[in-house]
Amino acid sequence: MTGRPARPFEFMTSSSLVAVTGRRAADVRELLEGIKAVPGSSIYHHSHQAYREWQTFDRPPVHDFGYWTGEVLREKGLGEKLTAIDPTQFDDIRGFREELVRVIERHLEGSPSRLHCPPGSEFTFCQSVSLISDTGIRAGDIGGFIEAMGRVTNRSLYYHLFEARLRLQRADNDFSIWFRDQLGQPDLAAQISRLDIAVHSLDQIRARLFVILGQYQGISALEMVRRVAQLPVDMVETLLTEILTLPVRTATSFWGKSPSTLANALTKGIKRAKKGRRSHGPGTA
Repeated sequence: MTGRPARPFEFMTSSSLVAVTGRRAADVRELLEGIKAVPGSSIYHHSHQAYREWQTFDRPPVHDFGYWTGEVLREKGLGEKLTAIDPTQFDDIRGFREELVRVIERHLEGSPSRLHCPPGSEFTFCQSVSLISDTGIRAGDIGGFIEAMGRVTNRSLYYHLFEARLRLQRADNDFSIWFRDQLGQPDLAAQISRLDIAVHSLDQIRARLFVILGQYQGISALEMVRRVAQLPVDMVETLLTEILTLPVRTATSFWGKSPSTLANALTKGIKRAKKGRRSHGPGTA
């Protein structure tokens, strides 16, 4: 511990206002010129925003630059190269923008493109402005943080795990910073830092946060049932899926049960807790 009272974690959330920049591209060269010229908020809009919503897709997201180049302009080779540039692996917008420029310029040097997109399918550069608001939800310790995970929305998770870090150029995500600096838990902070939004949806990340925090506190299967029984059904289902993917040794070490046994216990407990009561929807924070 830090030897002083922890500052409560304040959960924020964000929404976006989208505006058209007035710039469009019909071929690779115009796309390159636009990427160089538009503000960072436009690069952010066309690359990172998809990661906040990708749990609704049937595959990980593809940023707009790669998708438009490959699927609309039909420059398949370049599209694949652009898609391979993962915006979540850059500490700021500038680094991602520079890598896009480098790949496109190298492509044009070796194979000048003459392809134009069909009329009406031009790349329209937009930009987004984030509106940050306070959810009113606070956590003063790990237990309170677990409770909060059942109340905040995915937009709040996205803001604290990714958006704030990128826009404010922080060294780590907000959750890890709080656990490390306020609660004096560097090992827990390191585990949360390894959560990858490029690999896992926000629903999966929420479930993994439950698992990580539950493991850290040594929460029993029955206690886990009590804590998650009130969550929306979709959250519980994702949590059960994540538990079932744990290595048997890991689950047994923390809960004294195998993943399948724990999942069965959770399912039965949740059914008992919900019997005779109406399920409620996800929070609005």
